[in-house]
Amino acid sequence: MADNDDKRPLISRAGDIHSIIRTVQTGKSCILVGVAGIGKTTLMRELLSATVREQYLASEKDRFIFLLLDANELSKPSALAYYRQMALLLEPVLARYHLPFSSNENILAVDNEEIVRKLLFDRVEAIVTHCEQCRLVFLLDRFEVAFTETEPQFFRVLQSLRSRSNGQVCYVAASTNVPMLICDEQHQRVVREMFPELFNGNIYGIKPPSGQDMQALLDQGLLYHQASLRLQLLEITGGHPGLLKAVMTVWNGADSALTGHDPQEQIIHKLLQETTIVSQCEQIWYSLSETEQYCLKQIRRGLFSQHGDAPPFSMRQIQYALHMLALKGIIREEHRSNKSYQPFSSLFASYVAQQFSAGLPGLQLDLLQQQVWIDGTLRASHLTNKEFRLLRFLAEHSGRVCSREETTRAVYGDMYNPKRDDARLDALVERTRKSIGDDARPPRFIETVRGAGHRLHEYLGEHF
Repeated sequence: MADNDDKRPLISRAGDIHSIIRTVQTGKSCILVGVAGIGKTTLMRELLSATVREQYLASEKDRFIFLLLDANELSKPSALAYYRQMALLLEPVLARYHLPFSSNENILAVDNEEIVRKLLFDRVEAIVTHCEQCRLVFLLDRFEVAFTETEPQFFRVLQSLRSRSNGQVCYVAASTNVPMLICDEQHQRVVREMFPELFNGNIYGIKPPSGQDMQALLDQGLLYHQASLRLQLLEITGGHPGLLKAVMTVWNGADSALTGHDPQEQIIHKLLQETTIVSQCEQIWYSLSETEQYCLKQIRRGLFSQHGDAPPFSMRQIQYALHMLALKGIIREEHRSNKSYQPFSSLFASYVAQQFSAGLPGLQLDLLQQQVWIDGTLRASHLTNKEFRLLRFLAEHSGRVCSREETTRAVYGDMYNPKRDDARLDALVERTRKSIGDDARPPRFIETVRGAGHRLHEYLGEHF
């Protein structure tokens, strides 16, 4: 039996664990969805610990039998491979209850899917019949593999296994995504039908740690630097465990040229020159569906708040992708009224900006050189400090309307006085437009929203 007597104290993900345990206690299943490196596997393994059983199940702890199946352990992902591994996981449970089974039978050598499936069903039936109070909880890690590489019939079999056990079998799956965003057309219909029923509609987003979970991360000693630097690194990484670990590895390296006194954009610029950081960002990026990647690019460019070219996906697909990005904590909604979003991490946002081709139409800023690139070409005209400060502030809030008051404070460092500031801000906007060649009517990049403020369009991100 995949059981673990690890006595480590439970230090994180208490809210996530509570939701999972509460779900399986009611005999239902759920799926955990989060990007690569967020800690899904760690969370699944935490569910095996004696500490979790004692803390969350108390007197019921012996009723629940957690069985971990990692897709990485399958030589070749298939329905047959899953049935084999699930049947093998049940052997220690059969032994625990002194139920007969052939230990000499090599399940891995059986290539007949029907035979192995029947063996799995027989073993489950033997256990739940012998122990009517027990509950078998299959922990299915990296389940995106099943969505994309097994036949749709596999999900019907899993559902049948649950039904025939009268609720004594349930599943906790972990995946980088849901089938609606990653399955091909062949799988779409069946998986769409089976997915809500198989997991009882319970989709739990695994987000970057915050609150007590973040404090637990600090207490582990991962961030032992001074408080101001710790806060800066947490802000840059958004608290993503894998990204934070990669940044700390680079920061603590003997050859690191990073210091806590550098401006944030300079730190990000240096970090994105490091293979370790880029590799971690790539893992996050490629764990997203094409629709989610498209949405992130549009968010980074500030194009969701205006009518542009027809998107390559339906609005229903886009809205669902945005929902999943928010559920996974990759974006946060800043302004509900105009649907303005921001990526969870300034470092990852800069990586997303790098995904645009050099010739893609739009505006980029070189924050270190204070230069402006339009449609992949460097603007020859020199911007004054205030002009660049205006562009930079609008770029930081790309796609949303920035009020005159907050823009004045950002550019001039003064409290807003409409009698004094409206005229000088309007003049600065006009000069900036002229400097970047945005003096057409209507302007392409810097929009004046009457009675509200200004908004920057088509911002591609930082130019490296």
